[in-house]
Amino acid sequence: MRRFSFITIALWLISATLPAQTNPMSVSAPEINDFAATLTFLSSDWMEGREPGSRGGYMSADFIAGIMQLNGLSPYGDIDTLKSGQNSNAEAKTIFQQSYFQHFELKLYYVEKIGPWSLILGRPGSVIVSNVTGIIRGQDSTKSIVVGAHYDHLGIRNGLIYNGADDNASGVSGMLALAKQWCEHGEKPACNIIFAAWNCEERGMHGSRYFVRHTDANPGRVLAYINMDMISRSAPEDTSRRQLSIGTMPQSEGLRQIAIEANLGLSQPFILDLWDVTGHSGSDYASFTAENIPVMTFFSGYQVDYHTPEDDAEKADLKKMEDILKLVNRCILEILEEL
Repeated sequence: MRRFSFITIALWLISATLPAQTNPMSVSAPEINDFAATLTFLSSDWMEGREPGSRGGYMSADFIAGIMQLNGLSPYGDIDTLKSGQNSNAEAKTIFQQSYFQHFELKLYYVEKIGPWSLILGRPGSVIVSNVTGIIRGQDSTKSIVVGAHYDHLGIRNGLIYNGADDNASGVSGMLALAKQWCEHGEKPACNIIFAAWNCEERGMHGSRYFVRHTDANPGRVLAYINMDMISRSAPEDTSRRQLSIGTMPQSEGLRQIAIEANLGLSQPFILDLWDVTGHSGSDYASFTAENIPVMTFFSGYQVDYHTPEDDAEKADLKKMEDILKLVNRCILEILEEL
C-alpha cells in the first residue's frame, strides 16, 4: 500500500511539470427542438412574408434580435444613442450602446429581369432596413468566422403571403440554433464567431454587401464565411432526401476536405455536391467571395415550392435540416481547430 501511494504521488508530481494539453473544443450540434419553433414562427402569416421595409420585415428583425439576446450573444450592430440626461453635477450626459441592428438604406424600386425585358418594380422612395448581428468574442478578437443566413423574403403579392419557410426561415433558424449551442457551451472559441441575419438578399444581397463594406471585412480579419440558404427541403429528383450542395472557392481545398471528413462522421452521410462558387452570385456568399474571403455555402436543393406561396413550415424536412446543422457545426469546430 505504501509503495502504491509513493508511485501515485510521483506520477502526480511528474504530470504537474508537463505542459498542459489543450483538448479540442466540443460543442453540441442543435437538435430539432432548437430550431423547429423558430422556423415555424418566422414563416407564419404573422410575419407577412418578411419583405424588406414592410411591417413583417421589421417584426422579423425584432424577433431575431430578441432571440440573439435571449441566447446570450453580444450585440454587433450599430452604436445607438440611448438617451440624454443629467448626471449628479447637472451636466448633459449622452449614453451610447451597441445594438443588434446594422441599419442601411434600401431603395423601394428595383430592376427585375423577366425574359429579355428589364422591368422597374416597386415604388419611389427609400426606407431604413437592418441586418441583425451578434457575436461571441474569441481568444483572438482580431479574427472572426461569420455564420449567416438571409431572413427576408418576397412579402405579399396579389393578396398571397409568400412565407418562405425553406427560403430562408430555415437558414435563419439554423443560424440561431447554432448560436444558442455555442453560447451555452460557455468556452471562448479561438477567434470571434459572428452570427448574422442578412436583409435584402432577394433584392440583390444588399445586406451582406453592406456588412462586408462597413465592418472592414477582408481575408485577414474574416477567416471564413459560412452561408445557409434553403436547408430544409429537397429537390424532386432527390428521392433519398440525402443530397446536399456545398460551394467553396477553388483555392479553399482545406474547407472542401473539412466538409468531406465532417460528412463522413455523420451516422448517415449526405451525397455531397461540391461545387465552385466562382462566377456565381445566387446568395449572400457572393458578397464575401468578392473580397476573396473563403466561403462555405450550404444548400439542400431547389424544391417544388421555391418562390411560391406554398413554401410553408409544415413541409420542412426537420431531420434533414438537423443533420445539415450537425455538419455545419462540425465544420466550424474543424476550422477553429486549425487556428
